[in-house]
Amino acid sequence: MNIGFFYLPTYPPTSGYSPHGYHLIKSFVRRGHTVLTCLGDGNPDCVNYTRSKWGAIQVARKSDLLYIRVLCASPLEKATMLKLVKPFSLPVVWEINAPVEELKALFPQDPLIEEKIAKENRRRKFLARFVDAAIGVSEVLRDYCQDFLGIKRSFSIPNGSDPELFDPAGAQKTILDKFPHLYKVIWAGDALNPWQGVNIILEVAKRIAQIDKDIIFIFLTRSGYSFPFQENIMVLKEINYLDLSHYLFAADLCLCLYNDYSWLKYGFYGSSLKLFDYMAAARPVVASDMGQISQVIRDGINGLLTSNKINEIVERILWLKENRQRGEEMGREARKEVIRFYNWDRVTEETEKVFLEVLKERR
Repeated sequence: MNIGFFYLPTYPPTSGYSPHGYHLIKSFVRRGHTVLTCLGDGNPDCVNYTRSKWGAIQVARKSDLLYIRVLCASPLEKATMLKLVKPFSLPVVWEINAPVEELKALFPQDPLIEEKIAKENRRRKFLARFVDAAIGVSEVLRDYCQDFLGIKRSFSIPNGSDPELFDPAGAQKTILDKFPHLYKVIWAGDALNPWQGVNIILEVAKRIAQIDKDIIFIFLTRSGYSFPFQENIMVLKEINYLDLSHYLFAADLCLCLYNDYSWLKYGFYGSSLKLFDYMAAARPVVASDMGQISQVIRDGINGLLTSNKINEIVERILWLKENRQRGEEMGREARKEVIRFYNWDRVTEETEKVFLEVLKERR
């Protein structure tokens, strides 16, 4: 199958969206498919065309199907109309990662935000008429695709991780090995995104500093966010995604905390990439009791769930520090879940089934 892949650049993989696309491409190729792109990132696993309108048309002409990642106010949605290149034989599948209302979180002070959201929703609904199937990374987004966008053939396919890339047996030394006496609490992600619980973690770090001087909080993130100076905080910026595992292996526990999605009615709709990478690395996790996270983490078995109350998070961190063997057991159980289900091979297999279903109808 020739898959026209319309995504934001995925190579080399960084943080955020890119690991999803990076791993999907690798898995598609392993399964015998050809991935055609015009991302401009030069991914060696793809057939690359120029990043231009002509390049996009060439991709569409040579593809059996178009796969398009849909973000809030993303220009990639326009690629949907490329199906007119082959109007009766080129199905389009959307991968939905967020509703347009996410703009409220990104631009909370914009006085015209409601007007912009309404405009983007009209555009998305119009384009959705030409979509053959939609994949939401959570059940909430699947329901959004069906009920709001009107895409009847919609599916929920949660994200995953790569248990080989995050295999603790392949651990290499990092700067964190210089602090063997400290209990290391790691958070990884883009601190600039307002839904990330960085503000919560900073408050937790302040509280912990008054209780236990041997606990350090390590943020693996992009540049741009201004962290406060604090003795129990370390910030490591622009870590290569392919090296992330080595830093996670050095962690005593990992945090997967999110601010409540109070800006829209859908509730927590994410499928946390960091959570699955933590789990693949066999790290004990303290995670927000929200949405899909609550389905993945079985409290006390493969991790600990928590509210966003500072005292509760502090208690869970201190408990894991005092019960390290139990934390290690939770981490091993979490890794088993990734090997069993929450991995990119499973994501690709389920995505491929959607492709085959829409292609069958076109024949």
